[in-house]
Amino acid sequence: MKETAERVVRLGLKRNPRKVFDEVEAVTAEMVREGWSLTETIIEDSLGYIHLLFDRDICTFESP
Repeated sequence: MKETAERVVRLGLKRNPRKVFDEVEAVTAEMVREGWSLTETIIEDSLGYIHLLFDRDICTFESP
């Protein structure tokens, strides 16, 4: 079974590209440390936000 999560980073046309990249990198690094894998990155057509989609396996234990 998989668990999914989404994180959103503000993009904007006037925002410094280096700051956007640093924020995306920081969010991704934090999620990877928590066991998530980045599966998809979506940039809105309006260039307002970047959506980072993550997933990870959920361990399920069955009782005998």
